[in-house]
Amino acid sequence: MKNTVLKIATGMVMILLISGCSASGPKFTSFQKPKDGKSNLYLYRTSYLGGALTPDIHKTDKKTNSENLIGNIKPDGYIMTSIEPGEHKIWATTEVTNDLSLIAKADQIYCIEHYISMWFIVGHPQFKVVDLEKCTQEIKSTRQSLQN
Repeated sequence: MKNTVLKIATGMVMILLISGCSASGPKFTSFQKPKDGKSNLYLYRTSYLGGALTPDIHKTDKKTNSENLIGNIKPDGYIMTSIEPGEHKIWATTEVTNDLSLIAKADQIYCIEHYISMWFIVGHPQFKVVDLEKCTQEIKSTRQSLQN
């Protein structure tokens, strides 16, 4: 009996912790059409693994070598940013830095799945380009990750 109560209490605490870590902005409805010859980049996260870890995600434009903070993504969240055509490096850092290169063409929509792979002490940020069809299916369950 005592063991059952402990399991139930632990489960309730875990549910509260996980629900407090998810994105709370507006639910994703549709992709926005790119403007002014730019492209739209959607980064999304559906996994709760490493849910408390929300590293800042950056973009480096390889042509100008300019670096910009895109934001961070909570579990079940997404963010969108407009990017110039050309080569970009999308990256984040915890105890390690992981990145992904993307060559953007004008007037396109790109999707990158962001997830955390767990390591010995701290999770590592990971990125994967996803085709628009798969992205459409996965991103529709997310909410915008509001930035502080």
